[in-house]
Amino acid sequence: MKSGNKSFFLSSSKRGDISLSVNFLVIIMISLVVFGMGVTILYKIVDGSLDKKAELDARTEQELQRLLIDEGKRVALPFHIADIIAGESHIFGIGILNVEAENDHFRLEITLDKAVNLQGEDISSDVEVKTWLLYLPTPLKIEQGRHHTEPIGVDVPGNAPKGKYLFNVQVLRDSDGTLYGNTQKMIVNVI
Repeated sequence: MKSGNKSFFLSSSKRGDISLSVNFLVIIMISLVVFGMGVTILYKIVDGSLDKKAELDARTEQELQRLLIDEGKRVALPFHIADIIAGESHIFGIGILNVEAENDHFRLEITLDKAVNLQGEDISSDVEVKTWLLYLPTPLKIEQGRHHTEPIGVDVPGNAPKGKYLFNVQVLRDSDGTLYGNTQKMIVNVI
C-alpha cells in the first residue's frame, strides 16, 4: 500500500507540473500577443504623426520660400500662432535669408513678451517659459545669398496655466549681437 500511495503522489505531482507548465506557456503566449498589439498601435501612432509633421514641414517650407525668396524678407516666421494643449508640444519654423557679405553667423534669441491667463490677468512673472523652448542656442552659419530654416520647439508642461503667451523671436548677428531683420512674434495659446 505504501508503494501504491507513492506512485499516486508521483503521477499527481507530474500532472500538476505539466499543468503548471502549460498554464505558464499560455500566459507567455497571451503576453506576447498583447505586447505585439501594443507595438503595432504605437507604430501606427508614430507613423501618423510623422506624416502630419512632414506635411506641416512641407507647408512651412513652401511659405518660407515664398517669404524669403519671392518677397526678399530677411527673417520670416510664417505660421506664428499655435493652439497647444497643456502637456503637448508644437514646432514652429523660422526662416533666415542672409543678404550680407560681411556676416554669415547668426543666432536665435527668444524671450517672453507677455503672458495672460484666461481672465486677462498678466501672469508673465508667475511662469518660467524659458524651459518650454527648444532651439539651438549655438550660432548658425548661413552663406551669403542662402537661406536656412530653423525649427523652434515649444513643449508646454501639463501644469502650465491656460492662457496666451506672446514671444519675441529675434535673429541676431553673432559677431556683435545686433538685430538682423525684424523681431518676429510667436503666439502660443495654451488650452
